[in-house]
Amino acid sequence: MEYTADHSGERLHVRISGVLTFDDHERFKSIVKLIASGDETQVTLDLGQTKMIDSAGIGMLLLANDRAMKESKKMSLTGVNGHVAKVIELSKVDQIIPIT
Repeated sequence: MEYTADHSGERLHVRISGVLTFDDHERFKSIVKLIASGDETQVTLDLGQTKMIDSAGIGMLLLANDRAMKESKKMSLTGVNGHVAKVIELSKVDQIIPIT
């Protein structure tokens, strides 16, 4: 997993590329810290360049969403397609985290 983050006014936009699996949980903690420490009220995780996600990756998305909610921030997902879209649909994450 690789990621880039852009801070733009009230929005934090994080682009995640590659694969999001259990092996990435330590690196993903830095994304959660970005969510917690910033002043932005909106957080978007862009999964357009994410090629694969497993159940641990789904758990990380839910963890990030929980942290955003604790910080009174709204999180959404964007760029959801292919394998990632199928896993998110099957796990019903789209019922918890809005997809824009």
